[in-house]
Amino acid sequence: MATTSIHGEIAALEKEHAISSQPYGIYACPTCKRALEPRSGSLYCHACAVSYPILDGIPDFIAQDLANNISRDLRHIAKWDGSNLFKFAAYTYEKYIYPPVCNLFGGWHSTSLEELARDISDILGVTTGVILDVACGPGTYGRRMASASRTVYGIDACLSMLRQGARYVERDCLPNVHFARALVEALPFPDGLFDAAICAGSLNHFYDTVLALREINRTMKAGAPLAVMCFAISNRGLLKYRFLRDRMEKKSGGHLFALSDLERYVAEAGFEGFRPHTHGAVLVFSARKIS
Repeated sequence: MATTSIHGEIAALEKEHAISSQPYGIYACPTCKRALEPRSGSLYCHACAVSYPILDGIPDFIAQDLANNISRDLRHIAKWDGSNLFKFAAYTYEKYIYPPVCNLFGGWHSTSLEELARDISDILGVTTGVILDVACGPGTYGRRMASASRTVYGIDACLSMLRQGARYVERDCLPNVHFARALVEALPFPDGLFDAAICAGSLNHFYDTVLALREINRTMKAGAPLAVMCFAISNRGLLKYRFLRDRMEKKSGGHLFALSDLERYVAEAGFEGFRPHTHGAVLVFSARKIS
């Protein structure tokens, strides 16, 4: 029994090392989900005959032009990504954008990035292995979740955010955090890969909430935890006013969730055990992929 246990521990350590030392080997074609062939400066899918470039160490799996995408947010990214405006936003995102968002949406001093990160971390608990960070921005949450026993793979549609995240990873010496440019509706990973998934701050902006959650679900192991931070209708903060909610949804193209609707979406996507925790309109919830 002891020998079997030791062999199991060795196999787990070897798996973790393989994931960390070969960050591109974990990816799959976002269209057919088959394995990719590493080439000089790209990852190639033989089945689809498509080559996905690697830009500054970041694989780019968005082969389509987002300028005419149905999503207003993605059209906005297509227009401004790489501009000085987006580079500045990526640089100031955590220090100067998060605090007013928490105060305005949650209510004054209702929560903070640090508290929200603890909420997400508590949902993950002692989970180790590979973690998916959806719409990761500059790795705001994923960098805080990474450890010697956790490897985090973050995806985002905005290259400016990902490049800033890569700078943070290099600055903080975080070898277990990797980034790729991809869409939540077409994740570049095989089925049942991740031991947990997080999505903090972007669920409101996905064009089809259930479709996005189903794709996240596809990449997770059975029983794996999901941790999400998003925004919901509340009687606290600025979003308690209907006219401000309507204005925000019209201007940004996003949508605010009623708690009952969100619970239904999560269930339709194949998750169970929906547990919400609110800070005004700032909502953190947990769920698990159905075993």
